[in-house]
Amino acid sequence: MNDAKARIVERAKAIGFDLVGVTHAGSFVSARRTFDSRVAAGLLGQWKYPPGEVQRVCDPARSLSGARSIICTATCYLTDDEPHDPTAPGLRGAVSRHAWGLDYHRVIGARLRELAAFIVAEFPGERCLPCVDTGPLVDRGAAVRAGIGWFGKNANVLTAPFGSWVLLGELITTLGLQPDEPLKKHCGECVECVARCPTGAIGEDGAVDARRCISDLTQRKTPIPRELRKAIGNRIWGCDDCQSVCPVNERKAIAARSRPRDEFRPLPQVGTSVELPSVLRMTKSEFRSRFGQTSMAWRGKAVLQRNAAVALGNSKDPAAVGPLIEALGDRKPLVRGHAAWALGELGGAGAREALDRLLDRESDAWVREEAELALGNSSAT
Repeated sequence: MNDAKARIVERAKAIGFDLVGVTHAGSFVSARRTFDSRVAAGLLGQWKYPPGEVQRVCDPARSLSGARSIICTATCYLTDDEPHDPTAPGLRGAVSRHAWGLDYHRVIGARLRELAAFIVAEFPGERCLPCVDTGPLVDRGAAVRAGIGWFGKNANVLTAPFGSWVLLGELITTLGLQPDEPLKKHCGECVECVARCPTGAIGEDGAVDARRCISDLTQRKTPIPRELRKAIGNRIWGCDDCQSVCPVNERKAIAARSRPRDEFRPLPQVGTSVELPSVLRMTKSEFRSRFGQTSMAWRGKAVLQRNAAVALGNSKDPAAVGPLIEALGDRKPLVRGHAAWALGELGGAGAREALDRLLDRESDAWVREEAELALGNSSAT
């Protein structure tokens, strides 16, 4: 099967995958223990795993009967576009590198399906199951076991050529292939990512508390905890801080740009940052037009608008008050409540008057609480 493996790897790279590795389709015993312990500790936050789900994602044969191998891929998404400073004041919100281009689920998914079609045509009777991010597989565990990279302390997979600026994708297959050896690498004493995390979400043992991770906070559908909102800065989606300071990522920047990656370039309607007031005001059709092609669309319009409200509250810009007052009339409590908080952060007579008017008409208990706390904060500023 070595010849089969070589042909598959060659085809995968021709399709657009940068790194390809193979591992067996046996259970991920260590990953399951880690999963179970972090679920029990509540570290996974919004990501819920019903009984039996952890066992399923750690056992590929439960998703594809007769599974023998996992073909793991990594695709670099780093471009030469400069990201927006997530701590800069003003009315623009930073977008994480992985989210400003085309939705990687679609890009990587299409490539995996093309590779699966090749395998099925070349090896009749074999079956494949593509997995991208939300698929039924512990993708990082598979990538590490296949020699793609090693676990960084921020829980990202670090690769030798591209650092952690990679998107993972896998094919579980019934085809038997010679597995690759895992890399004997680790982060050593380096704790740059641990020290840089704005919310202290990263433990030195490599456990990330999703309840505090900004990338997760900007994706959750429930209110962002008040004590963590200032740490969001102007970010409207994601956070790259733990990647930006990683020495492996810095050393590999030139190599990572070795070939065009137009699909991961910022879309014209998105850019590396977005104008926050326009996000607060956008209609459903505008949301679909601006963000529908990106991975930011999956949580819906209200989540992005909530994030925009928080970012405007951190903006230190009086010009943010007007759009936030308008947002107090949004039909979603999630948006109204965070807009109220943001007005409390900015302060001023206009903000206080708007919050008073909100309390006269607001029926949602949580929004009222946000408005009352914001009024107290506004009076103190």
